Amino acid sequence: MKKLNKKVLMLVATFTTLLASIVASSACYWCVYQPKEPKCLREE
Repeated sequence: MKKLNKKVLMLVATFTTLLASIVASSACYWCVYQPKEPKCLREE
């Protein structure tokens, strides 16, 4: 039972680490992205 419990915990830890890295990389991508400002909104 202990062996199975350890394997399940390792699987959960691996999955959550992978999920965290995916979320962090997508958040960094969206923070860096800056769309161009439309001409009608520019102050010249």
